[in-house]
Amino acid sequence: MTHLDHLILRVKDASKSVEFYTQVVGFSHEGVAAPFELIRVSEHLTLDLLEEAPKDLVHLAFSLDRDAFIRLHQRLLSGKIPFGSDVFDRNGLIGTNHYGARGLAQAFYFYDPDGHNLEARCYEGVS
Repeated sequence: MTHLDHLILRVKDASKSVEFYTQVVGFSHEGVAAPFELIRVSEHLTLDLLEEAPKDLVHLAFSLDRDAFIRLHQRLLSGKIPFGSDVFDRNGLIGTNHYGARGLAQAFYFYDPDGHNLEARCYEGVS
């Protein structure tokens, strides 16, 4: 089986991004492998944060189980972080769409501190 292993994500302020990806998104910080701050997304994937102004903003979509999806949603609400049901909308709603690797899922979208467009998807319980 093939898995995506790691992604290099350029961020203006690595410490601010580490805090966001751990405290808000719920990933873990695995330390430094200079020049990167390593964020563990899953068993098979890390985000390697490189402190360098982003040249292009990216869209990253994460598939979460139901409990993680709900916890992330709650952290966005409690942190007053805008999110929405569409990639370009921050309407405070959760949507349902077919745009992921496994088809139909609930989803919401939000920005990281650099403006990278993040998506949380949950396939569980959606039919």
